[in-house]
Amino acid sequence: MRNRILLFLSLVTGSFVHGSDSLQVNLNTHTFIKGDTLEFKCIIPNFAELKLASATLNVWIEDVERTHRWKFRYPMINGEVAGSLAVSDKIPDGRYAVNFLVQRGFFKITGEVVDHEKKDTTLNYIMVPKNKQGSYFDNAHVGADGHFRLKSTLFADSAYFIFSPTRKTKNNTLLIKIETQLDSAFSPVLYASNFITVGDAKMLVSKKTDTSHYIFSPEALPDINILPNVTVTGIYKKKIEQYDQQYSSGLFRKSDAIIFDGLENDDIAHSINVLMFLQSRVPGLTITKNEEGLDVVKWRNEIVEIYIDEFRLDASDHTFVSPTEIAMIKVYRPPAQLSAFSGSVGAISIYTKKGGFADNSKSRHNFIVKGYTNIDSIWE
Repeated sequence: MRNRILLFLSLVTGSFVHGSDSLQVNLNTHTFIKGDTLEFKCIIPNFAELKLASATLNVWIEDVERTHRWKFRYPMINGEVAGSLAVSDKIPDGRYAVNFLVQRGFFKITGEVVDHEKKDTTLNYIMVPKNKQGSYFDNAHVGADGHFRLKSTLFADSAYFIFSPTRKTKNNTLLIKIETQLDSAFSPVLYASNFITVGDAKMLVSKKTDTSHYIFSPEALPDINILPNVTVTGIYKKKIEQYDQQYSSGLFRKSDAIIFDGLENDDIAHSINVLMFLQSRVPGLTITKNEEGLDVVKWRNEIVEIYIDEFRLDASDHTFVSPTEIAMIKVYRPPAQLSAFSGSVGAISIYTKKGGFADNSKSRHNFIVKGYTNIDSIWE
């Protein structure tokens, strides 16, 4: 009960005092209209004493009626971070609580190799950041119980992780389970709250939006980013068409792409690798060796871009993708350009089996992991 009273006082005053230590929060204003930008700066004056030189700031915005919550997170370096959120026109007028929660440490990924063989003491992995050029390759130590932890990593938006055994195998049959401490339940070491309004403040004065009754609670609320289940009726579509509609986005939906089906056709699964499968089926594609002796694919003597689940890979990283896990391959002829890094040289986009299109195989070794929020982002 005492903790709930202290928390309530902290929300009213705008900062929570943890012993003699405080989290200082500054907002550019407390009244906004759509199109404005919410700017904030958070400082931990005694971060060294609290051993918070590396920390994560979680910014949870929720309407005071506690029906929706929006989550953002930022790395705090030496007790300080600043960011901005543009207020989208999708945000309803109303009163909102902006909760700032400090979590110890940077982003970490831990996991387990299920059915681990004790002789396998290391695990390879590749990380492909979203909207970034290039990928990162490393390995992790695997304990006798199959558990492992990756190095602390800072990346914005999201990243694609692919795990593979260090021993050469024809098919990657690893079954991996991963989790991140940032997505797990946690108790903040410091926290503070501020109240803001979106829309005409004079029109929002009512008992229904009275902030004096608001008490922050970490209990789960509906996630504004999750759409409810819907039932759609219409013309029957093949599995590959349904998959394409669900998982292709933006420029990857170009109608002129050549599509190969890995859901109802076994040709991809039975191939040696993606490039060997495509070479005999797409005129003009050739396979050559790069300086490291690895296979790369070219079109008109230019190295073709390769994506996996719309994350851009380095040219030779396709070897991490097991043919048995491929749901669809889309080939875009030159001068296709799918990203800011494109050279209009053509592209290959590989999509893996997931969601309702995943089979019941015992292997799972690729994951999309949510990272930190961009410093300049949108609240929508």
